[in-house]
Amino acid sequence: MSGSGENERANRIGREAARLRRQVAAAARAVAATEDQVAETFEKVAEHRPGPDATRLRAKAEEARRFAAKERDLSREYDESADDYEGRP
Repeated sequence: MSGSGENERANRIGREAARLRRQVAAAARAVAATEDQVAETFEKVAEHRPGPDATRLRAKAEEARRFAAKERDLSREYDESADDYEGRP
């Protein structure tokens, strides 16, 4: 394969890698949004439950919020790495 053909192939692969990384980032953002909704639901239900149940539900809400934060971090990492594949600063 010629040098220009190899460069073209490498560029095509880089663009595809960036596209896939952006899809993963979007999926991670969607998961984070869902986890935030789950946390809100746990908190709302906890308001109407007795002590031990409310405590357990609030702990589950906090767990969901931590997971959402991790997913948002993952989303940022994949977006940034997609920029790298696309040659953006």
